[in-house]
Amino acid sequence: MSSALKLKLMMALVASLASTAVFADDKTLVVWDFKSSEPLMKPYFDIIKSTFEKAHPGVTVEEIAQPADTYYTVLGTAINAQQGPDVVLLNGGNLAIDRADALVPLKDKFADTIPNLVGLTSFQRTDGDYIAMPLTVQGSIWYYNKDVYKSAGLDPSKPPQTWTDFEAACTAIKAKTSASCVTFGNKDGTDFINVIATIAHGMWSADTRAKFFKHDLAWTSDEMRGVFAKAKEMIDNGWIENGVNSYSPYTDAVNILAGGRTGNLLGLISDAPNSWKNVEDMTGEGNVGVALPPAVDKDPAANPKRLEVDGGIGFAITKWSTNQDLAVDFIKTAVSTEAAAVLMQSAGGLPSNTKLDLSGLNSEAAKQVVNFLGCCSVDGRIKSYYVTAERAELQRVGQLLITGQMSVDDALQSIEQVRQKEIARKK
Repeated sequence: MSSALKLKLMMALVASLASTAVFADDKTLVVWDFKSSEPLMKPYFDIIKSTFEKAHPGVTVEEIAQPADTYYTVLGTAINAQQGPDVVLLNGGNLAIDRADALVPLKDKFADTIPNLVGLTSFQRTDGDYIAMPLTVQGSIWYYNKDVYKSAGLDPSKPPQTWTDFEAACTAIKAKTSASCVTFGNKDGTDFINVIATIAHGMWSADTRAKFFKHDLAWTSDEMRGVFAKAKEMIDNGWIENGVNSYSPYTDAVNILAGGRTGNLLGLISDAPNSWKNVEDMTGEGNVGVALPPAVDKDPAANPKRLEVDGGIGFAITKWSTNQDLAVDFIKTAVSTEAAAVLMQSAGGLPSNTKLDLSGLNSEAAKQVVNFLGCCSVDGRIKSYYVTAERAELQRVGQLLITGQMSVDDALQSIEQVRQKEIARKK
């Protein structure tokens, strides 16, 4: 690390500590984040602050928006000093779990809140406790253009539930319209990893899924070969929009769906540009449908939980905080249904609280996504358990599979070789 960067990080910490000291007598709760300065997210953070301060007279929330690119380095400096913020914002997964020793276990403190939240496993320690409460969730879902469905003679109120249904829809769209059946953004191989994950979840048993999460499932296994066979079916049958390898998932793919050039888009449910809010804004309110990934060789009624979710961002409490009870109340305000409504309306983010009041939302797409969270979601995404080397190789071979430059067998063997090298490296 350069001397200049070290100085910058230390100055940020010192400024925060000094600020904390100045307001100590006024009972200040210091919160660090990397999101509150974003225009779309600001109304959400503002409502948390104002609601909390109103409920706690004499307490001031000092919200410090740290630069996103140096956030975890600055946080590391605070952790080493055991001083600084009371509450910290964290990304789910390893970025949170790796800092568990510096954070307060929250399971008992949020016993009344946890049953309403999804995305918790992204902040779960090995002993089952939680080190942060998720504010948002992430996941992949299918959006579809209702006008394309109507032109193909399909009922837009009945999206495909099974792979057979999906095949029938694609056949009708190809035969009766000029649109492709499916598009996604596979620039740099980005979305092929999501395609594989959604097919796998629609196909695998809970035991196979758990085996993959433990990195015990070979890429050359029958279970994985079955997933790739379905992906190859999509390619060979011409369901996929030509040119997806050059499309951005966040701009090109959404424009293609909005323009009626495709029937189905694999998008996200978070505050990304290919999530429900931007998709509906571009397609027109009421013109976009939302569908769960189809069940593959399963009864969809017996397998409704087909929306995999991870916790996106979450608030944690530092062990050195002298305001831990206030911090708990602050986080409960952040995950409340009132704050969740503002998050959806301002940023298009999907809140972790499934008890959100939908009456204030005009968007049918948003309401459907929230309903799916309540009825049909399961914590933990297959795509989050690709190790880095596997992910990179999957992205590479996915592009080659789509263009017909690689076979399924060669692709699986190539990824498995990467997996074995990773296993050997860790021994």
